[in-house]
Amino acid sequence: MRNIPVILLVAAAFGLGLGAARLHPQTADAASVNPTLGYTIHIDAERHFVAHPTEVAHHWCKTVSGGLLQCLIYDSDAPNARLVESEVIVKPDLYKSFSPQEQALWHYHKVEIPKVNATMPDVSAAVAKATVASLTETYGKVYQLWDPMTSKNPIGQPTVAVLH
Repeated sequence: MRNIPVILLVAAAFGLGLGAARLHPQTADAASVNPTLGYTIHIDAERHFVAHPTEVAHHWCKTVSGGLLQCLIYDSDAPNARLVESEVIVKPDLYKSFSPQEQALWHYHKVEIPKVNATMPDVSAAVAKATVASLTETYGKVYQLWDPMTSKNPIGQPTVAVLH
């Protein structure tokens, strides 16, 4: 099990007051800094693919500017996994500022998390429980690029996958 500061990342993203200086241990120098670093929150969850509700969506998440948490979602955890979805997670105050039409595209994690059989394979049960608890009062919007269970190729229209 890797020692990843998962709860620090989530806590910082949602304003729980932990220092940002401890969030990027893998960035040793300026030359190594780029947007792909920091996706260290690893969550596996079901119910992302309508036609295949038990298929696991492999989330790799990080905090970004504006207090957002964003996740790249792959069809596996293999080095050659395909990016099939992206999720943006926001706090309630931002969600409440959206129009009713926009809110309809988002899912409430307090309702969705219990449905998706979420696991965090890289951390202890205690860290996973604390991380999930910190996400309970948030909202997520999933952009589906393609359904890998339907086709081996990235075909079809990208959509917002409404999970509720």
